[in-house]
Amino acid sequence: MLAIGDPHIPRRAKQIPESIMDKISELSSSRMFDYTFFTGDLIDYPEFLEFLASNTKKEIFTVMGNMDYYAGNRDAPLFEHLTLKLNDTNESLLKISITHGDQIQQRGNHHQLEEVARENGSHILISGHTHQEEVFLTKKGTLLVNPGSVTGAWSFIASGIPSFIILSINTENKDIKTTLFQLDQKKRKINQKNFYFIFQSNQIKEKYR
Repeated sequence: MLAIGDPHIPRRAKQIPESIMDKISELSSSRMFDYTFFTGDLIDYPEFLEFLASNTKKEIFTVMGNMDYYAGNRDAPLFEHLTLKLNDTNESLLKISITHGDQIQQRGNHHQLEEVARENGSHILISGHTHQEEVFLTKKGTLLVNPGSVTGAWSFIASGIPSFIILSINTENKDIKTTLFQLDQKKRKINQKNFYFIFQSNQIKEKYR
């Protein structure tokens, strides 16, 4: 699964970095992404959503960002949800939700994001808006995922690094591997960092390797 968003084209960025586009194509060349989660603030670049669709097997979940709203792109919902059945039983249901995140008063506040997730019965919450990429597991077992900005667009707490995230969920053993991809623009190299979790007792827990 691909989590990506916040390009802000053309207002804060001119284009998606070629290295990012190439990496996405490379990752989906052997097997397309089952799902893509787009965190919003596309602004005026529908070709990018078409590109993502061409690399996605099942469905793209797109939510509206605050800048989309002001730009007149108001068709996307504020929330989207996906429930996965693990181990082929109704007792192991993993719910993933996505929202832009501008409703959080203190940008990226983990407690508020966790509350949003729990209100929706979500185990994984994907959000954007901050342009600060991160993978964070709360003490109550909610996984917060922010893919950052795919263009490294400016924001008040932005990292300035073009980034995206891949989630790999094993429906048999309930392992969750989350990989953060970040573009080092000076070296023109994409770095990656892996995070490992497992879904147990209706919570996500860190898995040590």
